[in-house]
Amino acid sequence: MNPRGANQPNVDPDLHPLVIPEASLVEQLGSVADDLRQLNTDFGLRSYRVFSVTYEWSGGEPGLGEARIASQQELLPTPKLGLEPLSKEARAAGLVERGIVTLTEVSPRYTEEQIGQLFADGAALPRPFQSFVEIQMDRRDGSDQPRRRFAVVGVPARDPDAFQWTVRLSRQDAQRLPDGQPNPVLLTMADRLAWELRR
Repeated sequence: MNPRGANQPNVDPDLHPLVIPEASLVEQLGSVADDLRQLNTDFGLRSYRVFSVTYEWSGGEPGLGEARIASQQELLPTPKLGLEPLSKEARAAGLVERGIVTLTEVSPRYTEEQIGQLFADGAALPRPFQSFVEIQMDRRDGSDQPRRRFAVVGVPARDPDAFQWTVRLSRQDAQRLPDGQPNPVLLTMADRLAWELRR
């Protein structure tokens, strides 16, 4: 016999799901969190900018034909990022950066659909398109700073306790050329395999 009897949580009339989640206190404070984080940018504590970038390839799929920038959207307020997990590996062409970093303090006011568009999984995009995230240092060290390119790892996570989304990013090669034009390099084997599996 159950010692708790009929005192089960699912029949407790005081317990219920959130009736109007879009009007919850957490949702109402999302704009306050964004305003406070904007101060980090205004004070100069965010020395970089974060962009969601999409290429469209003229050949019908990434790596074929010529690439053009189909869209570029900056994430605001500037999320928090640490590049410390990146390391440099020696390759035939020189040193390359490798590693996974975590983007935190992404605005909680982005909807799940918007986050899915900003941090799109390449396999979820129409065939001619390729999406990634760019991190570019601001102009304090000059106006021609390189754009580090990252791919999204896993699924972005909503963290209501911290008023944020968090996104894991993996360092990629083929960052844009100094003049801002797409880099016409071939896809990595992993990229090619992912696209072939979609055929």
